[in-house]
Amino acid sequence: MKIKQRGKTEALAIVAALIVCVAFASFVVVSYQLDWAGADSGRQTSDTTAESVQFSKEELVAYALSLINSDRQASNAPNVTLSPVASAQKHAEDMLKNSFFSHWNIEGYKPYVRYTLAGGRGAVNENIAAQFGSSLDPKAAIRDLEWSMMHDDAESDWGHRNNILDAFHNRVSIGIAYDNDSFYLVQDFEDAYVEWTTLSSSNSAAILAGKFTSSDLTIRQVDIYFDDWLNLTTNYLEDAPYNGSYNSGKFVGSVAGFELVLTEGIFSPARDWSQSGQSFQISFGLDTFFSRFGKGIYTLRLFSESGECLTDFSIFNSD
Repeated sequence: MKIKQRGKTEALAIVAALIVCVAFASFVVVSYQLDWAGADSGRQTSDTTAESVQFSKEELVAYALSLINSDRQASNAPNVTLSPVASAQKHAEDMLKNSFFSHWNIEGYKPYVRYTLAGGRGAVNENIAAQFGSSLDPKAAIRDLEWSMMHDDAESDWGHRNNILDAFHNRVSIGIAYDNDSFYLVQDFEDAYVEWTTLSSSNSAAILAGKFTSSDLTIRQVDIYFDDWLNLTTNYLEDAPYNGSYNSGKFVGSVAGFELVLTEGIFSPARDWSQSGQSFQISFGLDTFFSRFGKGIYTLRLFSESGECLTDFSIFNSD
């Protein structure tokens, strides 16, 4: 979706849509110098240029977080805290360095794959936005892009707004990268409700073990999704489907401690499936899925009985 914002820079603001994880129905950090700058808050377009006021990266991230939580408070949603996972910042820097705008990167990774590689262990849903012009004011850009996602998002079926206001989100990873002509903002909203003791895959077997931070959560099933292992160029990222919203991949099957009747995909019984209080232990084999679908990226999604997606854990099968 494209939104023209008229002001001193005649900037073009772009906001990309998202697909939320639906229940039942390390990266190399780009190394370069950024000139962090900003202007006073408020909805009105500022005439302050990027050279007039200097802000640190931390100040800009804190400002972006304050706008998110202000919007959430107005809708009676609890505040989110800043995530320690750097997935959003890495993607913002990657888009700036390589001059593209997409939920995919040039390695073909969607947000949940990049989130896993950055050390994320919860579930993630991503907003991205960009503004282009001359002498961009980064603090004004943050303000205007947040406003656009909240109040001018009809073309994206209000997906960005819904993501910002989702009451189940409890953390957000914020990415900001810019130069004089381009500004990128990434919001990776997280559902982080598990204190993990083990979340791993080796020898074609997966182990998920941890403790829920909420007593209301009960394990239901693990759904497995597949994505092709791609190598893309920035030219690819300008075309469909890479220039629009992303999905969760191809559903290939489920794992549970009881038999599930599936209309599609493969059911694979768990080797270990138990929960005691808020602690749980799950293990299962992946051979059946690997032999059927082959080389690619497999994302394990743990769902609760009430339908919340609790992890997006991506693993690579190179055989």
